[in-house]
Amino acid sequence: MAVLPRRRIRGSPRTFIGGALRISREAPHPQPREAARIEPEELAELTTSPKSPAPHEPPEAPGADVAGTARTGARRTFLPDDFVVPTLVAGPRFRIRPITVHDVVKDYAAVRGSLERLRERFGPDWGWPAEEFTFDQALIDIAWLQKEGQLRRSFSYAVTTPDEECQLGRIHIAPSDTPDADAVVVFWVRDDQDDPSLERELEEFVREWVVTTWPFKTVRFPGRD
Repeated sequence: MAVLPRRRIRGSPRTFIGGALRISREAPHPQPREAARIEPEELAELTTSPKSPAPHEPPEAPGADVAGTARTGARRTFLPDDFVVPTLVAGPRFRIRPITVHDVVKDYAAVRGSLERLRERFGPDWGWPAEEFTFDQALIDIAWLQKEGQLRRSFSYAVTTPDEECQLGRIHIAPSDTPDADAVVVFWVRDDQDDPSLERELEEFVREWVVTTWPFKTVRFPGRD
């Protein structure tokens, strides 16, 4: 390793260090890179639009409404004002960094390569990914995730290969809406890769990372604990 520095989620999603990693280079439903370009004013509109809740933001779950008051207190105390949010974890098998709209092409391929499992885990509560999960919808979702990070309300990370040629999955860190934890953490890895140890290794890292680098004493991992 070069650098190492639970919002309630029912259902649940699912890498990382050491050993060889073989990644499928075939991205289902590839999209032209031009589609990822977006003008600043368009991005501002997308990142303030409530019409597409992100996977970590179940629209009907208690306390999940982004603009509602149920979660306001939790968000105020989610992170100390002086806490510096991690921006990069780099290792021999992966990189972890905040997701942005510029990741939409690779993120869309990762989601499309894992649709069945992601729907099983996230669909019942969030309706994500939708039956018709379009590239435009993916762009809106990621813009929302990026805006949440800018507002320090929740944080979403892309997990990529070290060269960033392929996105392996995501990590989401958000406030807990129950008093038994400081945060909830959800992560998943794409299905169309050949290394079964990848998810297990990522889980081992994430469990340590969120309690040693982040200011959390107690973390929930919905669907894993």
